[in-house]
Amino acid sequence: MQKTIVYICGFVMMFVLGGCAKLSLEPSQFESYKNACEQGEGDKCYSLGRMYMEGNGTSQSYSKAREAYKRGCEKGNNADACREFDKLQSNGLGVRSDDDVVKHRQTSSALTPSQFESYKIACEQGDGDKCYSLGRMYMEGNGTNQSYSKAREAYKRGCEQRSYSTMEACYALGKIYANGLGVRRNYNKAQKLFEHTCKANDTKGCGDLGHMYLYGNGVKKNYSQAIKLLKKGCEHNDAKACSTLGTLYITGQVVKEDYKKAYGLFDKACHAGDALGCYNMGNIYENGIGRAQSKHDAIHFYNLACSAGLQEGCQSLKLLQ
Repeated sequence: MQKTIVYICGFVMMFVLGGCAKLSLEPSQFESYKNACEQGEGDKCYSLGRMYMEGNGTSQSYSKAREAYKRGCEKGNNADACREFDKLQSNGLGVRSDDDVVKHRQTSSALTPSQFESYKIACEQGDGDKCYSLGRMYMEGNGTNQSYSKAREAYKRGCEQRSYSTMEACYALGKIYANGLGVRRNYNKAQKLFEHTCKANDTKGCGDLGHMYLYGNGVKKNYSQAIKLLKKGCEHNDAKACSTLGTLYITGQVVKEDYKKAYGLFDKACHAGDALGCYNMGNIYENGIGRAQSKHDAIHFYNLACSAGLQEGCQSLKLLQ
């Protein structure tokens, strides 16, 4: 029985935190690196990925950075590209869309550029909700120039209000530190912020904290604590937490192998909008993992994964059709 589950993080591929000092890249190098990457030069794919990540010589795009790192890893056999691809996979960046870096877990109200100035003033006056919205606008470059540092300050101001309604700002600030967006990655600060939100009735941050304990990101690995937190996150509709738990159950990593639980978790993740959850549902039906094989159902779930921006879903869909 074939099991080609897409892994959320590194049980299969190890990733390295930190690294050596990076050589500076010039905007003028973008096109040459892009062409070289397309020809299979792994080191150039790695540099191209960095340029997409930084918005250097091109528009910032986590999804394009992910593809460049993936090509550098698979086609160019470049260890740095593999490492950075795994980091993006681990943090859920570039899998869906580039404006999902720090994402409201439920549907957020749309923000219009005309609201920027009023939200900025309200945030300066201590309105935590408006600080969160202001941070989102800085993150997305909506009504202003994109700025991670200004987004961080807005989220910080909102989080400091310490009310239930500002948990979103605290969570978003934690994501910025965990992902190193516009600031040096700081797992210690991320951990404290995730713990703060997880302990509140809001429960945001539980899944993220669970991933930290699962992979030892800034904390000592603690599988029992990781499972507890991932379950709590999944129970409150954290799609990524559900997908990770599904992967653990279907592979028998850390927990006892249980295809039935894995199926339920992937299904929940997929319905919550997680592309990897949809892909793994498709894989279950294609290969008959704990379920009867069904090409029809496999195509359905691969199509959902593809529509959500996961290239593996598009590739698997193409092979079945």
